[in-house]
Amino acid sequence: MIREKLYEEVISALMQRGFDVKSFIDVNSCFDLIARKQGLILILKVLSNIDSLRPEHAQELHKLAHAFHASSLIVGERSKTQELLPSVIYERYELPALSLKGFVSLLDQELPMEKSFKGKSVAILDAEKLREERESREMTLKELSQKAQVSLESLYRYEKGAPTSMEVAEKLERILHTKLIQGINVFAMPEISPKLEEKIPYNSALEQLHALGLKLSVFEHAPLTAAGNEKKLLISQTENDSTLKRKAFLLSRTQSIVRHPSMIIAQKSKHLHVNDIPVIQEDEISTFSSIEDILQTLREREHGHHEKRTKTKRE
Repeated sequence: MIREKLYEEVISALMQRGFDVKSFIDVNSCFDLIARKQGLILILKVLSNIDSLRPEHAQELHKLAHAFHASSLIVGERSKTQELLPSVIYERYELPALSLKGFVSLLDQELPMEKSFKGKSVAILDAEKLREERESREMTLKELSQKAQVSLESLYRYEKGAPTSMEVAEKLERILHTKLIQGINVFAMPEISPKLEEKIPYNSALEQLHALGLKLSVFEHAPLTAAGNEKKLLISQTENDSTLKRKAFLLSRTQSIVRHPSMIIAQKSKHLHVNDIPVIQEDEISTFSSIEDILQTLREREHGHHEKRTKTKRE
């Protein structure tokens, strides 16, 4: 399946299940789609070959998931070595990757039961339940390891959360007469590892925001410049009005899904709003004493803009 067809299938699956979907496939962004259904936000990269995911894109997908309280996923068809199996979740740069069928099943709340680990499909056990069920039957680790025909060391690791083969997992379930294999919660919010928190040098405007106490994730491969982490705020920057409309259009798409306040920082512009996005002059930032001041100004400008539009429509 060519990437464009795969992309269309992903959009169709999301829309059929009631997701609001916005496309960024024409932007050369680190993600292709962003979608929302109630409180669930998905940031998706669609690739025929999941091994073609660029590391810098993966880094920004992690950061976006953190900033938006979203789940970043890869939907693909194959890796360099194999077709993706619908029942298996794969991983690239700590991001979950699924086949189209696996993704559709996930949307239907059918969690994948296997994970690709070091080139093999493994099951994730409920480690606490495994230990509790063994102890409730007054079985020692050694006794259970002998019955399951696994090493004592391996069984000890399973009770600490290590994955195992599907064959061993099913054998343990039969011995203990209980369900142990866990569906894998792909939508769990990812934790950003330290290597993904490398500082990107701030420019003048972002430095000023940072000095006001706004903790930022800064992007190079996304359709916005930065996002606040604790104080929710989406930011795009432009030097002049020649790119303002395009920047506002992309930011408006993102805002419609994420639902965070947004602004465009312009070095020079005659506009106060574009596509309902407030525009702040870069030299204005020095006049604010806090991020709360900026957010209040954005609210006031949005309110004034909507009142003006309503008045114009009535006239």
